[in-house]
Amino acid sequence: MIVAMKKLSLLIFYKDYQVFLEQLREKGVVHIHENKERSAEDEVLKQKLSIVKRIGEMMRLLRKRLPAEEKDVADLLAEWSKGVMPADRLAFYYKVFYPEKEVPENISEASELDLLVFLESQFKRIEQLDQQMAVLEKDHMIYEPWGTFPQERLGGLQDAGWDLRFFTVPDRKYLPEWEDRFNTFVINQEKGQTYFVTVLPAGEKASPEADAVVFPQMNAEEIQQAMDGLRAEKETVARNIDRIAGFSADYLKDFRVQLVEDADLLKVKDAALTLVDDKVISLEGWVPAGIEKDVNEWLAVQDVAYEIEEPANEDNPPILLKNNKFARLFEFIGELYSLPNYREIDLTPFFAPFFVLFFGLCLGDAGYGLLLLIVISLYKIKAKPSIKPILSLAQWLGAGTVVMGTVSGTFFGIQLLEVQLPWVVKLRAMMLDSQQLFNLALIIGAVQIIFGMFLKVVNLWRQYGMPAALPTIGWLVLILGGGTCFLLSSKGFDVKILMYVIGGVAAVLIFILNNLRRNVFINIGAGLWDSYNMLTGLLGDTLSYIRLFALGISSSVLGLVFNDLAMNMSPDIPGVKQLVMLIILLFGHSVNLFMAGLGSFVHPMRLTFVEFYKNAGFEGGGKKYQPFKRRNTQEA
Repeated sequence: MIVAMKKLSLLIFYKDYQVFLEQLREKGVVHIHENKERSAEDEVLKQKLSIVKRIGEMMRLLRKRLPAEEKDVADLLAEWSKGVMPADRLAFYYKVFYPEKEVPENISEASELDLLVFLESQFKRIEQLDQQMAVLEKDHMIYEPWGTFPQERLGGLQDAGWDLRFFTVPDRKYLPEWEDRFNTFVINQEKGQTYFVTVLPAGEKASPEADAVVFPQMNAEEIQQAMDGLRAEKETVARNIDRIAGFSADYLKDFRVQLVEDADLLKVKDAALTLVDDKVISLEGWVPAGIEKDVNEWLAVQDVAYEIEEPANEDNPPILLKNNKFARLFEFIGELYSLPNYREIDLTPFFAPFFVLFFGLCLGDAGYGLLLLIVISLYKIKAKPSIKPILSLAQWLGAGTVVMGTVSGTFFGIQLLEVQLPWVVKLRAMMLDSQQLFNLALIIGAVQIIFGMFLKVVNLWRQYGMPAALPTIGWLVLILGGGTCFLLSSKGFDVKILMYVIGGVAAVLIFILNNLRRNVFINIGAGLWDSYNMLTGLLGDTLSYIRLFALGISSSVLGLVFNDLAMNMSPDIPGVKQLVMLIILLFGHSVNLFMAGLGSFVHPMRLTFVEFYKNAGFEGGGKKYQPFKRRNTQEA
């Protein structure tokens, strides 16, 4: 459900503006209407957002450098550092980051960017060292077969009027007569290649038919020494980063929060308009209708002029979703596509049950579902509160897989329809064969599409009035009425009159009343075109749901294949046979679970966003409700 919003208009005296903004931020409930054009031109804002992005990238790098066993210590130190007064915190960190230096008398010399720039330079140096080592490793592989050549002796030969050249050629193409003709000397033979040199008078252009090699300034031994030096430097740099990783992560989190808050403040200032000779500031924002009274009471004691009113038709209020505990878990899935606009309905609670069902059908194995359910439930006990909603969603998906996997009759690749255990036999009544699963996928698809069309009627009626929904109502009458007639006729009832009534009503709604403001002949033409699109679209949309059956079958078949491999490829040696079987089963089912699980999430999402959203008349384009408030490390 979309929470109703109230439009808030504010007038503030310029002299009171800064103080009021701080109070507004502390209140933390008003979504300020952003002026994107002015924000896009704000260079200070762009600079701060750029630094926020750099900090995010640095945090990702630091998390990789922080071993798990050191995190607790780092966190304790970070918590202790928070007890230091803000005025002294920079000096505290300066001692940590630059222990070899004395703290400047003017601590402002060590700006907040110092740490970020320092860490970026260190990671950049590691990247440079890796690139240099990659080049040297390639050179080392090329020149190692040549052995060690003292550079001074090579230079002495050239000074004496001799030209030393290096060549390589496949063993079978090396000709012994080259030794007399070109004065060749074989240096090495390995991996089917012959490495040799020619010593000829300077200026002699004759050469054997072989690949010339340009020898570097360093030989293989010197290249190895250079690589060792680079590797030692990399270890030193990495060790320095590891030493301060815990402190750095905490410090950068605080820095990012401050930057994000500064950016929020700049966006609010960019959204403001100056009136009355720059003496009055105008702001517009939004507040949830549920807290209108509280905001009204707070503003009443502020030295501002304000008005709270209903949004106009041309307004685009921000979106705040309020759903039940179950549907709330699926909100982030909907946000991956788009938030609804303010005047349409929130489809989250309507696609959520289907998503669980689709996931279970796609994964199609009760054993996999049970494993997911157990593992996630155990992990959830000690998990952080921030990720528990995701884990709760995974629990629902696991439970759906257990149910639908039982319906499909598959347990870790074992076909339950072929098992003769008593408790399994009792469950066979709810198990379906392949043809029945195929039909089930199509039926579920048709049900969701028709359900989506009902929601489209509600959407259109709500946004544009009843006349806009008439064509969709006509198609529902035709589809549901036609289905009813088919069922009745199969039972022996005469449905001719009923068919004429249904066809007539549907035709009027689709071809005549599709737009009450247009000429009837134009409506008929538009109705014919819409009919073509609707019929082809409905057929294609329904057939798309076959993927639910196909993915479920593929997962089951792969599980069965790995079971057969474990049984047939294990050596008939006691102990070894069981070990090999276990390895094959663990590896095979792990791979299958990962691949099938990924597909089981992606394809239901595709069916939701393409087939269901389209038939539900979803428009989207809503902007998330983000009140102007203090930030924490998770939000920044």
